[in-house]
Amino acid sequence: MARKLIRKRRDTLRRLSVMAMSIFISGFSCESWNVAAACERLTRYMMQRPCRANAQRNLWSSLRTEGPVLGTCGFSGPRWLAVLLCRNAVCALLATSLASGALAGPPAAPQAPAAAPEADIKPAPAKVRLTEAMLRPPEPANVLEAFTSVRKAIDSWNLEGITGKIDEHCGAVCVTLRFGGRTIGRGVELGGPGALEKAARAAMRDAGRFFGEKGKPQSSGRISIGLEVAGALVPYSPESYDDADLEIAPGIEGVGARAGAGDAEKFRVIFPSMMLTAGQNSDKSVGTGGQSPGDALASCAAFALSDPALAVRGGEANSTQSLMKTRGVVFYRFAVAQVGQTDPAEGPAFLYRCGKVVPERDVTVASLRRWANGVANHLLLRIRTSDGATMVSGLYSPVSGASIPRAETGEEALIGWSLAFAASRGCLEPETSRQCLAAARSIAKDLCAREPAQRRVENSPVASAGLLLLLREIGDPIEGSAEAEKAATSVVRKVLEEPVKSGATSGLCAYAGAGAAGALGDSARRGIPAIFAALQTDKLAAAMPWIVLAAKTDAGEAEIKPAPALREWREMVQKFVMTAQDAGPDGEDLVGGIVFAGTRSPLPSAQSLRVVAGLCAMLDDEHLTGPDERAKEIARLIPCLRFVRQLLADEYNATMYTDPTRAQWGARNSLWDQRMSGEASALALVTLCEAADGAERK
Repeated sequence: MARKLIRKRRDTLRRLSVMAMSIFISGFSCESWNVAAACERLTRYMMQRPCRANAQRNLWSSLRTEGPVLGTCGFSGPRWLAVLLCRNAVCALLATSLASGALAGPPAAPQAPAAAPEADIKPAPAKVRLTEAMLRPPEPANVLEAFTSVRKAIDSWNLEGITGKIDEHCGAVCVTLRFGGRTIGRGVELGGPGALEKAARAAMRDAGRFFGEKGKPQSSGRISIGLEVAGALVPYSPESYDDADLEIAPGIEGVGARAGAGDAEKFRVIFPSMMLTAGQNSDKSVGTGGQSPGDALASCAAFALSDPALAVRGGEANSTQSLMKTRGVVFYRFAVAQVGQTDPAEGPAFLYRCGKVVPERDVTVASLRRWANGVANHLLLRIRTSDGATMVSGLYSPVSGASIPRAETGEEALIGWSLAFAASRGCLEPETSRQCLAAARSIAKDLCAREPAQRRVENSPVASAGLLLLLREIGDPIEGSAEAEKAATSVVRKVLEEPVKSGATSGLCAYAGAGAAGALGDSARRGIPAIFAALQTDKLAAAMPWIVLAAKTDAGEAEIKPAPALREWREMVQKFVMTAQDAGPDGEDLVGGIVFAGTRSPLPSAQSLRVVAGLCAMLDDEHLTGPDERAKEIARLIPCLRFVRQLLADEYNATMYTDPTRAQWGARNSLWDQRMSGEASALALVTLCEAADGAERK
């Protein structure tokens, strides 16, 4: 049995490491059978490399007793309370109990080595009882005290006043200094005596270079501070980098890697804020949306081994298992307490994934309208008009402040339509509504222009359908729109008359043609049933929210023929809405998001907006949601609307942003990808307007 367990240690650890950490941190216990203790002992055993001597005997003794496990988990150097260093050199000399008294019994007596040479015998490491407090970050009061001391040091530009109680109880600390939204200094230090002071010193040194002034900078009072403090760095053995992406909560947990020994030992840790903003501050580019946990682990391994090529994932030689086996890399993960300033003059705020968790109680009709006004203002900031020409910016990175200078015609058309849609629904304040209509008209005029040729709407079905929808919402004729409207109509009809290839494109074209006169309206009436037949219930989300809007527009005041299919789809969707139980303790902000089985990412993102917009459009129609159903459907929509609000940037996320005013209320691609697409914000605006109208419908 011992040999079998050792052979399968990788697969077992992959399951146990996640289970044990979750159980241990949450404090789960069971009187009849201590599940936490069992997982803890097995996990710590699996973290050790198999002993060369007495492996079977030690294994059986560890499994039959309440005390030690095979191998040791030693602590050495200044990090003795912070980093769990898995060593085997002394595993035959001493078996160390790792858990506290609540999780394991007393440690066993030391065992004599099996004929080991005297030169190989090393003194046993000091025994340290692992407690729950070591795994968790320091207490909030201690973190605030540490922040206050750093704030005083920055204001006086003097490190002598730095004090705090976190040095002895943290695995690592990160101090980030920002000026005008830009990161100007960062210090990262492993736990131990003076860790906070060392991290602050490194950050201040970087900031001094930025200002280029000797001594205290004149603008030191305008520097905002971010502080992240880690609990114990827990050894982690991922099967692959892809598994790390699935198992580590992005933006909440940090990662690290260690390699080498003695003076040659190198250690690298990456904190959540570093992952969320990776690669988007230095080159002023839109970037790739930060760093995933797997990418961060690869970067740590590359640093620890001084081999930049290892930062690129892929290949057997670069795999996590190969690095652990052949090159002695030890990976780590750790929980973090995050504190930041929304403004240099404001006090610190505790953050969650570098933001705040929006409670469900904030979802009210008044707040929906307020959020809609915020999203509309964000979209208006994307539009620039000069000398009669209109430019709408595309994908925007609030971390670097960079954006794609000009959006694709399809994205521009959807932005213009959403602004006109919101203004016509009466959800916006009068002045905001007036500005939205003016912006929508300027976008329509730009889309109707026939130059340059590569930006003509007929080149894109999305742009063609978006233009028809935009012109319909505006109502008034646009000068020079006849030719572009004719070309767009031809493209939309062609899509509707062909077999369904893309649910999103076909649904949008059906909505653009629904209710229209002539051949276009006839094509839409034939196309809507064809879309329902091609996609079936489980694939209908791909056509949201357009297919709901198309069915409503086509029916007018009459009964909606595909109502039964839409009701069935709504019931199915509720099975995929993430609940608090699904999200767990490291996903409170994900509650209400929607993830369908079989999708590439197991966590909800801005793709949920399409589905939530469809649900809200159904709420705002008596044929799809009767009077006796409204209360139930509103209650089921509240978590989803809470997630929509969570995607919108606010002052707490702005601790990472270059221009908080421009970024505020923009819809992020996900809670860990801060980039903002115009299409996502447009869908968020439509969702909020439909939800507000549906909630107030009499």
